[in-house]
Amino acid sequence: MASTTSSSRTPPRTSHDSRSFRLRASAFFTLINLVIVWLVALRYLPWLNVPDTGLGWVFLITTWLGHFGMLAMLGWLPMGLFSLFLRRRWMIWPAAVIATAGLWVLALDTVVFAQYRFHINRFMLAMFLHDSNGDTFSFSLYSWLIAIGVGVGLALIELWLAWRLFARAREVRFPVWKSFIVLLVMAIASHVIHLIGDARYDRSVTQQTSIYPLFYPATAKGFMEKHGWLDPRAAREQGLKMDGHHDNANLDWPKAPLNCSPGPDAPNVLIVLLDSWRFDELDDKTTPNMFSVARDGARFTHHYSGGNGTRTGTFSLLYGLSGNYWQFMENSQTPSLLIRTLQQHDYPLGIFSSASLDGVGLDRTAFASVPDLRLRTHEGATPAARDANMTKDWLNWQQQRRQTRPDKPWFGFLFYDAPHGYSVPQDADMPWQPSAREMEYARLGPDTDPIPIRNLHRNAAHYDDRLIGKVIADLKAHGEWDNTIVVFTSDHGQEFNDSGHNYWGHNSNFTRWQTGVPLVIHGPGVPDEVHNGRTSHFSLAPTLMTHALNCSNPPGDYSLGQDLLGQNIDRNWVEAGSYTEYGIIESDRITEIDQSGDWTVYDRQMNPLPEQDFSPAVFDAVQSMKRFFR
Repeated sequence: MASTTSSSRTPPRTSHDSRSFRLRASAFFTLINLVIVWLVALRYLPWLNVPDTGLGWVFLITTWLGHFGMLAMLGWLPMGLFSLFLRRRWMIWPAAVIATAGLWVLALDTVVFAQYRFHINRFMLAMFLHDSNGDTFSFSLYSWLIAIGVGVGLALIELWLAWRLFARAREVRFPVWKSFIVLLVMAIASHVIHLIGDARYDRSVTQQTSIYPLFYPATAKGFMEKHGWLDPRAAREQGLKMDGHHDNANLDWPKAPLNCSPGPDAPNVLIVLLDSWRFDELDDKTTPNMFSVARDGARFTHHYSGGNGTRTGTFSLLYGLSGNYWQFMENSQTPSLLIRTLQQHDYPLGIFSSASLDGVGLDRTAFASVPDLRLRTHEGATPAARDANMTKDWLNWQQQRRQTRPDKPWFGFLFYDAPHGYSVPQDADMPWQPSAREMEYARLGPDTDPIPIRNLHRNAAHYDDRLIGKVIADLKAHGEWDNTIVVFTSDHGQEFNDSGHNYWGHNSNFTRWQTGVPLVIHGPGVPDEVHNGRTSHFSLAPTLMTHALNCSNPPGDYSLGQDLLGQNIDRNWVEAGSYTEYGIIESDRITEIDQSGDWTVYDRQMNPLPEQDFSPAVFDAVQSMKRFFR
């Protein structure tokens, strides 16, 4: 009898507090919050380039539903873990806290993205905490009250939702697991669609990706080309016909319409790049032809690329912008203003590259508007052989141009590759000894003697200099040399364990060895001088726009650089990017920020400094990097 009474007062646990119920309830709570996520994410829409193809709209729908659905499901994982051992009433608190924190961070990210066009990370938070003067982040009392009010409001809403679901609900009839599967399929579909759109140069698809936080879309253009499933040149031409060219909704660039008026006697422009050519490899022994030109032109001895790799290095050179703009230009296939202005004034374009232009995205960024773009030099088994064939192709192009359009100023772009490939023909002159015959990456280490490898690199630059000598001789023979602005430079530098930290090559740090490059400018109106101040690739495009294309706009209308032939061109700091990181380089320190927002401050030898505080240059760089965002 007593036993029966006791049992009636303490009812056994029912299915309403089973693990199954708690898992389903937490999943349903996540789906309810997903609707709120979609609503908050509407704040990204002002920066969305509206699609204009059917594939673009399908990508928008699947990504909006699927990607934000995946983020919500990631937030569900800790809730699902809590639901395995917490009673249903205790689930109210972790569910409300997780949901409130996630939504508040998302709302904050929409604000950060609107200001800087990249998503919130640890670096941005650290800058906010170190910005004691409010130079970079300045919020009014009203803004603070709004932020606090949003956080409190979200917390109250989430507590009420969690209470209704975990304390009051008797069962969950909604098909939560089927909904999770649909969202997962949507997320996978969005990556498949991006893979197709990227291969087809469908700007309506690719230009959308930047607005989504933590979104890393799939691409497989190289794989498809390798297996014969894709002809990138044909796909690119078809993409140009379909899409045309339009402005990027994220960019206020240029700040004012360009006013450029090159006359019939305007100079020709020739840019010659040697891949991975170091700042200290311009001399009479390594590159005698280019060094001879440097004696009669402007030479910049402390010049920096805007990157430690090809993509950001060439981007900074042709756009005059930092690498954080690259993704927006690539997604929308927005060409360089330098190239677009040349096209508007009907310049013949001779664009030649030994290695592939599409491999580093130049086909859909700087040269996106160029029809029938030659993507690479196919003939030649080695970089040196391709460089030789590219030079022949250039001379043939010049011969044809002189026959068809002899009185028109022209633009040339020659991108050599032998130093990058440590490639020197067997019978070539090799003035630097002792020299290795080939680069053996597997044998590199902290104790490797760098001299033979560095000498091989110098000899490769020497080989290309011989080819460039033919280009120079051809211009002189046809009376075009004196009316051609010629630029000799590189996309980035090359390190041979100079820091003593076992760094070889490039794209691994932001020391001068990987970012410092030669720069020579020669041509009409260019003074014969040596400039020893710190300069940047950001300044090359505005220099050419001003002196070759007669653009009257101040460089600040369209570039982060200055006119290199003007006044006050020295920079206290320069910024350089890689594929995932960027660095702010000063005279005594380098601040490196990685993709996750973590940062390290080094001295010029890559030794971490004891003090990891931000210098004023870091705040200046962040302000500069957002100048052309709407």
